[in-house]
Amino acid sequence: MKETTAPKAIELADLIPLKGSDKPSFTERNQGRVLDFYILGEIEDAEEYAEWFDQIRNCGPSDIIRLHFNSIGGDLFTAIQFLRVLTECPGLTVGSIEGACMSAATLIFLACDSFEVSAHSSFMIHNYSGGAFGKGGEMHSQITFESKWAETLFRDAYADFLSPKEISMVLKGQDLWMSAEQVIERLSARQELRKTLEEATKAKESSPSGPSVCK
Repeated sequence: MKETTAPKAIELADLIPLKGSDKPSFTERNQGRVLDFYILGEIEDAEEYAEWFDQIRNCGPSDIIRLHFNSIGGDLFTAIQFLRVLTECPGLTVGSIEGACMSAATLIFLACDSFEVSAHSSFMIHNYSGGAFGKGGEMHSQITFESKWAETLFRDAYADFLSPKEISMVLKGQDLWMSAEQVIERLSARQELRKTLEEATKAKESSPSGPSVCK
């Protein structure tokens, strides 16, 4: 069973430059199983990340999976599969922004357990892009479905990071841009909120149950 760890917001002032430009790629270091995956440029079709998914799902509970982001976003369905894979990862997952984290990349980043944000990075959330083809009724059905689908996804993925009003603004087409400092501030606030809710739930579960008897 995966142990839950409270997310931490860490600002990194100095980062070692990445070497090589092959995408996707990853390196493995013999330091108690620290696996580094680099999400660079555009997020591609899910088949390009099949080896990554297998590695992440089959790591050990003491392993650390670090995802390095410098991405403008990309395939939303690939991001959704990342969400499932990260949920099933038995180790600790760390999202590390090292430049840009935009669009679909933000979904993957926020699904991690712990966080690193490099100074001067850019973070951007916006609504999905797509198109509809076919007869009028078919296009209407597709657009109606995708609208409800996107709202459910966004309200789940960005809960406690964006306010309900901000999520509605994104769904209506507004782009939300954030600096590294703003991302760290929101991650810290989300951590505190979830910690408070967890403590309240534990207190409720440990309190005596049953009707009170007045004498």
